[in-house]
Amino acid sequence: MTLTLSGKTIGPDAPALLIAEVSANHDRDLDQALALVDIAADAGWDCLKLQTYNADSLTIRSNHPSMAIDPIWGKENLYELYQSAGMPMEFHEPLYARAKARGLLPFTSIYDPRDLEFIENLGNEIYKIASFEMTYDDLLIAVASTGKPLILSTGMAILSEIEHALNVLEQHNSGPVILLHCCSSYPAPLDQINLLAMKTLEQKFGRMVGFSDHTIGSRAPLAAAAMGAVAIEKHYTNDPARKGPDHRFSATPEVMKDIAGGVKDIHIARGSGIKQTTRAEEGNKAVGRRSAFAIRDLAAGHIITPDDFRFVRPGAGIPPNDSTAPIGRRIKLGVKAGDPISYDDLLF
Repeated sequence: MTLTLSGKTIGPDAPALLIAEVSANHDRDLDQALALVDIAADAGWDCLKLQTYNADSLTIRSNHPSMAIDPIWGKENLYELYQSAGMPMEFHEPLYARAKARGLLPFTSIYDPRDLEFIENLGNEIYKIASFEMTYDDLLIAVASTGKPLILSTGMAILSEIEHALNVLEQHNSGPVILLHCCSSYPAPLDQINLLAMKTLEQKFGRMVGFSDHTIGSRAPLAAAAMGAVAIEKHYTNDPARKGPDHRFSATPEVMKDIAGGVKDIHIARGSGIKQTTRAEEGNKAVGRRSAFAIRDLAAGHIITPDDFRFVRPGAGIPPNDSTAPIGRRIKLGVKAGDPISYDDLLF
């Protein structure tokens, strides 16, 4: 279960792939968007992720009460929100170019099958399906047709919905699928993100699993990395105080750097999973473990009794978990008081 794209390996034996989510924080300003590319690269992240949509991709003009939204988003209805938040299509090419020049892998979330040809022409290597779109079968089928890998976010989903989406993708010969556990709340409270669900997804579906984070700060994504997330996605900004729907819950450049450094350290600390004596422990093991030491001179041929030795530090002789080994055995050549008793000192 590994995947390599543009030299970046995604899998359980690699550090979590870090996906910097621009979302609406481009503010429909190309210079602002390009500055965000540099922030992601400077912070040590792996990927730049965009969102390809406009208001008509997601909804229609309507005065129906269901279209009204919380004023915290800065608009009164869904159409107005997406009209202001959608990234101009002409931004894609320069952002992909800047990302590649800075060593980032650029890709995008697709929301409308009609945009597939446009995105394919950008040389997109992997697709993202947002949590809100994972039940949109027509979109899944369109992306599956490319045969390329895709990342499927699972915010708000129950297991049967995820199973359905995966079945649709498999039936249409999709590329490899990475699942992202997600809490689709902005920001997401720590007591609602349920990171253990990553393990549930992994066990249920046998896929690589990561985490799409909407919490404030670095604790949740670092915890996810420690739990084995193969990818971490996070919204980010250059200034949380900027106007716009997503800046308020997005990570600062400092948080992005903290996550990147932490993920590298966590990968090193996670290790291989093999329980064994490490190189760092070998010296202390030799000094700190107990072993059999003679407490009196033991002549050659002497039959050892419990009164002839003690188990003390260091671990230079017979270990205490084989405490009966010396008892009743004859000494070969003699052992001085204060010297360890080893197996080689005994006649068997």
